Amino acid sequence: MPIRSPTEQCPGWLATLGPVVAVLYIGGFVGYLLTEWPMIATDAAFFQHTGWYILNGGVPYVDVWDVNPPVPYGVTAALAVLAGGNMLVLHGLSVTLTVVVAATSVLLVGRVAHLATGNDTAAVAAGLTMLVVPELFVLPLLGVRSQFYALFFGVLALALILRERPRPFLAGAAAALSAGSWQSGVAFALLVVGIAYQRTGRRAALSAIAGGGVVTGAVLVAFAAANALVPMVVQTVLAPLIAGSPYTLAERVYSILLVFGYGSVLLPVALYGWARVAVGDRRELRWVPAGGVILGCQVLFIDMDGSTDAFLWLVFVALGVALTVERANARWSVTAAIGGDDATRSNRSRWVIFSVIGLLVLFGLVWNAGSPSLKSTLTEMEQENERDEVPPITVTWNEADVPPMRTIYWGMMKPETCHYRLSWNELRWISMTDDRLDARECPGWPSRIDRG
Repeated sequence: MPIRSPTEQCPGWLATLGPVVAVLYIGGFVGYLLTEWPMIATDAAFFQHTGWYILNGGVPYVDVWDVNPPVPYGVTAALAVLAGGNMLVLHGLSVTLTVVVAATSVLLVGRVAHLATGNDTAAVAAGLTMLVVPELFVLPLLGVRSQFYALFFGVLALALILRERPRPFLAGAAAALSAGSWQSGVAFALLVVGIAYQRTGRRAALSAIAGGGVVTGAVLVAFAAANALVPMVVQTVLAPLIAGSPYTLAERVYSILLVFGYGSVLLPVALYGWARVAVGDRRELRWVPAGGVILGCQVLFIDMDGSTDAFLWLVFVALGVALTVERANARWSVTAAIGGDDATRSNRSRWVIFSVIGLLVLFGLVWNAGSPSLKSTLTEMEQENERDEVPPITVTWNEADVPPMRTIYWGMMKPETCHYRLSWNELRWISMTDDRLDARECPGWPSRIDRG
C-alpha cells in the first residue's frame, strides 16, 4: 500500500492513543513528584552532572571518561544553563524533558505506523506495543538517559522521510542526532538514506546524507577545537568494541525475554509482519524488517545490558505488529462486508486488538514490579548462561578514590580523576589498557590492549 497523504489520513489513531499516553506519562510524573522526588538514577546523575561540568570547565572524554556519544551532554549542558547552577532545578528540567521526549516517541511510532500502513488500528497497536516494556514510561522519571534521545531522534527521522513531502535533509540531521545520542542510532541513518533513495531517488538520498553530515561535522569540529576529538573516538567507538560486556547467545535471548516479559507473545506477531513484507511485493516497506534485523543483531550480539538497550529494536517490533494488525484488519473487513455487518464487526475486532495489547501493558507493570515465577525462572536461566570475564577485570570500585555518583552530582563536585563513573565498560577498559584509575585526564589512543 502506498504511503498516503497527511490530508487523507484520519486522526482517529491519535484520538485513541494520545489519551493513553497522556494518562501513563502525566500520571507517572505526578506520582513521582508526590512520592519519589527527587530520586535520581546513577546514569542520569552522570549525564546531568557532565552537563553542569561542561559549563564549569570540564571537557567530555578528557575530564570525563564515557562510552556514550556527545549529544546527551549537549542536552544536559543546555538544561544546566536554564537551571542557573541549581542541581535540583537541573534534575527537575531533565526529568520533565525526558518524560516529554519518551511520550512523544511513542506517539511518533504511531505516526510512522500510520504513514506506512494508512491504518488507524495498526497505528494504535504500534503505539501500545511500545508500552509493553514499562521502563519506557518508568525510567524517564529518574532523569536523562541516552537511549531515550536516540529513540526520539530516530523515530522523528523516520516520520520526516515518510511524509507525503519528505524532508530528507532534516531526516538525515535527526538520524545523525540519534546516532550521536547512542551508537545504535546509526541504524536510523542507514534506513533514512535507503528510504530517501527508494522514494525520491538519488538527490533525496544525497540530501539526507548532507543533513547527517552537517550535524556530524559540527560535532567533530567542536571536539577538535577542544582537543578532545581523539579521546572521543577512542571512548565512543574503540572502547565499546573491545571492552563490551561478555555474553553468550542464550544469555542475550533470556535477557530479551526478561525485558519484554508477558509482552514477548508479541514478538512472533512482529516477525510475521516482517516476513510478509520481506517476501511480498510491498517493496516500499522493506525498511521495517531491515531495521528489525539490524537492531535485532544489536540486542543479540552487540549491546544488551538492560531494558533501555532494547528501545530502538522495540520500535521495529511495534511496526511489525502494526503490519500484522493491518493484514488482519483487512481480512476482517472483507469478512464483515460479506456478512453485511461491516462497521460493527470491524469495531469489535479493533477493540479486541486494543484490549489484548492493553492487558499486556498492564501485565508489564506487574512483571516489572513483582517477581512472577516465570520471571524468576528466566532470571536463573540467564545467570546460568553468563559468560566469565576474559580477560578478568583487574581493577575494582574499591580501589578508586571517588565518591558515589549521586554524591558527586548533588555536591557539584569536580572529580580529580576522569574515571569517576566507573561503569563495567570503564573498568574493563582500564584492565585491558595502559589507562589508570587515577588519571587526571583521559588519554587518547592506548599503547597497550590486552584482549586475553
